[in-house]
Formats: sequence, structure tokens, C-alpha cells
Amino acid sequence: MATKSSSFGRYLAGVYAAMYVGYMGYVSTRKSFSNVMPFVVEEKDVSKSDLGFIVSSQMVAYGISKFSSGIFVDRMSPRIMIAVGLFCCGILNLVFPLFESTTVYAILWFINGLTQGFGWPACAKIMKQWVTPAQFGTYWSILSTSMNVAGVLGPPLSIFIASSYGWEYCLQIQGSAAIVISVICFLVIRNSPSDVGLEKISTDTGGKVKTDKEVTGEDTVWDIVTSPFIWVIFVVDCVAFGVASGCIDWSQLYLIQEIGLSPELSSTFVSALQLGATIGSIAAGYITDRQIAKHGIQARGSARYPALMVFMFLLTLALHLLVFWTDKESPRLWILLIGFVIGGGTFGPVALLGVVAIEHSPAHLSGTAHAIAALGPNVGAVLAGLPLTAIANSYNWAGAFIAMEICSAIAIVIIGLTWNIPSKIGRKDIKTE
Repeated sequence: MATKSSSFGRYLAGVYAAMYVGYMGYVSTRKSFSNVMPFVVEEKDVSKSDLGFIVSSQMVAYGISKFSSGIFVDRMSPRIMIAVGLFCCGILNLVFPLFESTTVYAILWFINGLTQGFGWPACAKIMKQWVTPAQFGTYWSILSTSMNVAGVLGPPLSIFIASSYGWEYCLQIQGSAAIVISVICFLVIRNSPSDVGLEKISTDTGGKVKTDKEVTGEDTVWDIVTSPFIWVIFVVDCVAFGVASGCIDWSQLYLIQEIGLSPELSSTFVSALQLGATIGSIAAGYITDRQIAKHGIQARGSARYPALMVFMFLLTLALHLLVFWTDKESPRLWILLIGFVIGGGTFGPVALLGVVAIEHSPAHLSGTAHAIAALGPNVGAVLAGLPLTAIANSYNWAGAFIAMEICSAIAIVIIGLTWNIPSKIGRKDIKTE
């Protein structure tokens, strides 16, 4: 007869694997059109502005949906949200090639963006129920690599299928696969251990005995919104992801136009950045989980703060070295190392801050807390666009990267100033008898 621990392990493995593959399906159906755009341009009278309109419509909807879904997931079944959202993404990919109008394409991709936002907040909510605080960062970071895996495999597979059978068939294959995966997610994923008759995990590593009121939860959305700690997370998350977006989008132009590097080396710099992002995310989760296991969820600050400070310091240093200590004669290894550190220095904090927002919030409002924290990267991505290019127009690309370095340094100061502020997001003080 199976023990409770072995049963728990089997269920957790199944739930986690389904979420991993499921989110790969989300990313695949999100980027499916972008991956085949060269083939669409060849066959149809579609301008660059038309393509930008279609893609932008999806990203605007995705930002709106991801934030609102983080709030709705506290009131709905995250398992159903994952399955239904992915199913709808699959259907939209199936019907997309059946039309000819650019306007219809934009409408369909706007709806796709709305359904895309269901996935990640629901995954975060489920992990909160299945994983202990001392493991949460590692599990979260590894799950986030599903985006990288889909991002690496998607483009070459899409190009192969589109060149062999047509871009329409490529989208329909991805749509069909997403529908199948959505059914698997619905059948395998469970919202919490109690759904399969297992005991709920302890969400407190500090040894405090929770009262009945704490278990049921009296907090409201207003308690989350008025927490200073959630807005510290928001600001630092905004800076980290804003710098990440700025470096991914504009570093090649900076390295080619102002440093004088070759396009090949400049593109390799971005690849090194992506590699650093993947390793940095996993390392950040694993290292800080050990601190959580040792110190627990603290009432002031976070046991993950020291590592967060180190990552942000490395990011600031790497940006400084890129602008002031890198030129056309710099060794290739030096340039790639800077890219690697920038990747880890940005995505490590992004991974940590999402975890901190969830673990310091009450379970029944963890989705709302994560939605506010996740809004920071969306704002950062917007700021890395037009505002950063405006700085580049006035002070060249070096000025834009110096601006990112200054923002990163300011984030370090914010972390230092808020090191010991109360960090129980929205959690009211409840006296135990």
C-alpha cells in the first residue's frame, strides 16, 4: 500500500509536468504567428505596419488579461483557467489561417492575447498550494524555463513545417496540439492536495501555529493594494524587467552602431544574455530556497533579499562595464560574459520577486498579489520601448544604457532602504490565544 508521501510525490509530479507542458503550449500558440511572419509576407499583401498592428494587438490584450487573471484566479478554479485558456488559444490558431483580412487577424490575435493571460497566474496559484516555502523558489524558477524551451524549439520547428507544408498548416498543428494538451491539463492538474484527499502542505516555516481566522482569510483586495511591500516589489520588478527588455531589444544596435562589433557577435551577445537568464533564474530560486528553509518567511523584509541585492549589484556592474569598459578591441569572451551576467542579473530578480509576492501574501489572495507584482515587468517593458529610444535619440545608445545603469543602482538603494519594512502583504495581525 502506497504511503501518503509517495502518493503526494506522484500527484505533485503529474501536476507539475502538466503545468510545464501546458505553459509550453501557451508560449507556442502565442508566438506561432510571429514565427511564420516571413512566409505570410511572401504570400499575402501584408505590410510591416500591418504585422506590427497584429502583434501589438496581442501584447496589449495579454497585458490586460495577465493582470486581471491574477485577480480572478483567487475566485475561480486555476485548473479550469489553465485548461480553458489553452483550449481557446488552440482554437484561435486553428481558425486564424481561414481568413484573409488584416483586421480580422488583429481581432483574432487580440482575443488570443486575452486567453493567453489565463496561464501563468493560474500556475502560480496552484504552486502556492502544492509546494512548501522552502521549495517554492526552485519549483517556480524551473517552471519558468518552459518559456525558454518553447522559445528555443518553436522558431526552427515552425520554419521547418511552414517551409515544407505552408504557414497555415503550421498554425493548425500548433493549435491542435494545444487543444490536446489542454485536455490533459484538465484531467491531470489539481488545484490543491485536498482535491485528491491529501493533507494541505504547511505554508509557514517559522513554526507559528495558525488560527482558524488565518486559515479562512479575512483579508481583502484593498489590504493587498495598500501594502507598501507589494509596491516595493512592483518598482524593483519594473526596473529589472525594463533593463532586460532594453538589453534584449537594443543591445545589438548599440554594439553594432556605436561599438562597431559584427552582427554575428552582437547576436551572440543576446544568446549569452538568454543563457544567463535561464541559469540565473534557476540559481536564484535554489539559493534563496535554502535561506527560506533556514530562516522561514520573515515578518520584516525577506530571506531572499540578500541574493536579490547581489543580483542587482551584478547587473549594475555589468551595465557599467558594457558602456565604459567595452570597445571594438575587447575579447569575445569578455563581451559574452557581460551578456551572460546581464541576463542573470535581470531575470534572477524577476524570478525572485514573483516568488516573494506570493509567499508573503495570504493564500486566498496570492493571485492578486502576484498580479500587482507582475504588472511591474509589463510597465518596465513599455518604458524600455519609446522612452528609452527617446533617450537614445538625444544622447545616443550609450546614454540609454547609462540610464538603465542608473535605474538599476536606484533599485539597489530602494532594496536597502526597505530591508526591514513589514512584509506580510495584506495580512492583518491576528492575536493567538
